[in-house]
Amino acid sequence: MTETSLVIALSLAAALGAAALALSTRRILGTRTGLLRTLVAAVLSVISLWLLGLLFAQPLGLVDSHGSFSGSAAAVIISALLGILWLHVAAVLVLVVMEALAPTGSLPSLPQLVRILYERVRRARRLAQLAKIMSSSGLTRVLQVGPAHQEFTDAVVRAINRSGVTFIKLGQLLATRQDLLPEGLTSALARLQTHADPIPASTVREVIRNELGADPETIFSKFSEEPLAAASVAQVHEAVTREGVPVVVKVQRPSARAQVRDDIEVLHHAAALAEQRFAWARSMSLTSIVDELMETVRQELDYRQELSNTLALEAALADLHYIGTPQPFPQFTTSQVLVVGKLQGVALSEAADRVGQLDQDSRELLADDLVRALIEGIFVKGVFHSDLHPGNIMLLDDGRLGLLDFGSIGVLDSEVRQVLATLLYGIVHDDAVTATNAFVLAFDVPETVDHGQLQRDIGREIALVQGRQGLDSGLFARLFSLARAYGVGIPSGVTAAFRSLAAVESSLMMLDPKMSLLEAAKTRMGTILRRLNAPGRLASQALGSAAVSASIARRLPMRVEEVSSALAEGRLTIDARPFADDSDRRWVRGLVDDAIGAAVAVAALIVSAMLLTADIGTPIAGALTLYDVVGVLFALSGSVLALRAIIRVFQRTNS
Repeated sequence: MTETSLVIALSLAAALGAAALALSTRRILGTRTGLLRTLVAAVLSVISLWLLGLLFAQPLGLVDSHGSFSGSAAAVIISALLGILWLHVAAVLVLVVMEALAPTGSLPSLPQLVRILYERVRRARRLAQLAKIMSSSGLTRVLQVGPAHQEFTDAVVRAINRSGVTFIKLGQLLATRQDLLPEGLTSALARLQTHADPIPASTVREVIRNELGADPETIFSKFSEEPLAAASVAQVHEAVTREGVPVVVKVQRPSARAQVRDDIEVLHHAAALAEQRFAWARSMSLTSIVDELMETVRQELDYRQELSNTLALEAALADLHYIGTPQPFPQFTTSQVLVVGKLQGVALSEAADRVGQLDQDSRELLADDLVRALIEGIFVKGVFHSDLHPGNIMLLDDGRLGLLDFGSIGVLDSEVRQVLATLLYGIVHDDAVTATNAFVLAFDVPETVDHGQLQRDIGREIALVQGRQGLDSGLFARLFSLARAYGVGIPSGVTAAFRSLAAVESSLMMLDPKMSLLEAAKTRMGTILRRLNAPGRLASQALGSAAVSASIARRLPMRVEEVSSALAEGRLTIDARPFADDSDRRWVRGLVDDAIGAAVAVAALIVSAMLLTADIGTPIAGALTLYDVVGVLFALSGSVLALRAIIRVFQRTNS
């Protein structure tokens, strides 16, 4: 055998031996230790055995004074036995040191470490890209001044347009938060570029195949590979179902979800950094805002949520004759593909000529149903379209109106609907006292707020509304500014309601210039409040509360009787059951096992010391006597048990 072959054979044998030692060490310990650190401990123990062999080879009788091998069979067997025991002791000792410095679970495993490093490199690359975008757009120069300045607005819009899908979606959501940002910034964000280059037809086909299990030609009788529209997140294609129904197919870009996932942590980190450096970011609680908005982005990337929104709004509009929604196709909808019926018509923003051809009665009916859809959706049903601007409303070929874009809808619970209706009632009827009380009930008003001054400020805004005879975006923008000035938090559902009320005004003006949302609200809010506070409705709510209270009250006499009887008869006991849970019992068993192991280890070490210090014994291998060998065995076994107890203490403390 050549020298190279011998080295390879010895290395292979050592590697196999280290692996076997690692497995046996984990078995002996009976605890969870990482495989990588166990392998490291095994390798180090093998190295230590070579060093010990150089020191004890001659006392064990394995070599003579000249270094030549002269060991007997007994010396070899005893040396091998002691070597195996030492390997385990050394491995356990190394593991104890590792657990003391970094307990198992406190450091990532090798696969986790590789993934973490990869993600950090990718995040660092993305951060560098965003830093370059911020610098080139001029945003870094104006961060200090905050969102109240026009330079900040211009720089933010430039930076968002260059930063990709996540930031565009975030900007679109921020455009709806007039309660957080100045009107100039929200208006600029509302005009963000949403168009993008189409993705290849082959990619669209692949997404549909992966999501729906078949090619578009198999699912539909006709499928147009040319997109109707291409945006930053998805693009839309025309198709016809096998039953002959025209539909639109919304296909999400394959890279959209991965890019959003990568950008979420970057945005959170950037928001936290901004809060540390800038007062305006701290006053806005920028981190919580970004986290909330990014959760909304995540939901909008799941088209099953949009399908659910479509069904909810379809049910809310069921009793309206002149407003419809696209027909949903749940069987063709997944997280990345959405199929709905195609509305035949033109967007209201582009339908001025067609609207002008309608007779006055038709226009009034359309406007009236649009107002009903919004006001009753907000204040009665609690489900409403959150962005009713003319681009999301279609004038259909059959003379009705069709609503689009249900990625995010407004949802309000009954209590919020009640106080919000009272607030709007106070606004449209010039009642500052009612409006202020509803404002305090609806929103998170700090206790330090001067309610008298707040009432005067709200009354001033209401007076401006009465003078203008309209509920426009300016009113709600001023109310949001007032809320920011008083440190009042407004729930996102309420901002969506205000936004829709402001946005629908322009659509109403296109349909019927004579109709004023303010007048429509005055006409309807009284009726809505009467419906919300109708004796029958209040009675049913009181009945529900009374039923709950009665159920609790009916149980009390029985419970009191049981306790009093047990007390009178001396049977009253308290069963804390500290070890009722199986994990508690396992914890106690572990303590008992460790205590027994520690006691046995101490006993073994005491016996070992007695045997090793005895001057009697028959030599069996070099200078070693039988007592020495047995004493070493006890010492090694006791050491393993003691180290095992120690390592379990470290792991229990870390868990």
